[in-house]
Amino acid sequence: MVWMTAHLPFIMGYVLAAASLSRLVLATDCHDANAENLTKAYISNSQTELPAGLRWFYCAGLGIALLCMTIISLCHVHKEFDGQRISKRYRAPVRIAVAIILIFLPLADKLNSLQLISTTTGLVVLVLMVDVYGSTSIYESFWRCTSQCKYRAECPMKKKLVMDAMKTGATIRLNEVQIGDGGEKGFYDVI
Repeated sequence: MVWMTAHLPFIMGYVLAAASLSRLVLATDCHDANAENLTKAYISNSQTELPAGLRWFYCAGLGIALLCMTIISLCHVHKEFDGQRISKRYRAPVRIAVAIILIFLPLADKLNSLQLISTTTGLVVLVLMVDVYGSTSIYESFWRCTSQCKYRAECPMKKKLVMDAMKTGATIRLNEVQIGDGGEKGFYDVI
């Protein structure tokens, strides 16, 4: 129930932030921004000063969306594996802290539109980096694969066709190799 309920504010927060961002990118509140560099259609929408409501819509929308995304993530059952760099229970507080920072970021009213967008982008990238790094294994290299990748699946198919296709590097179409007559069921490692 919580998983389903958290989706509505999650989507609404992103929509609110995206709508606000469409106005923020037109702002000419930076010292080197010039409204005449915009096309005629956007010059009338350009603002030389950001309204406080626009700041709150953008930042609070992102923060609420990230907070709801954390709630949704906590509702999912994720596999914990041996050697995980950072457990989900330690990554979730990072998300929550960044969400709170995003929600209250409009209080820093000295930030212009460019600084506001770059700060929020940096915070979201930080959360992404923590999640990606934390969900990997300490037994594997983070930057490159040191062993051959394998895929294992159970699928009833004609073993000879699969082995021939693997040797030649041909594409395997499941409808052609599935058991019809004379196939055997089993596990096949694809390297």
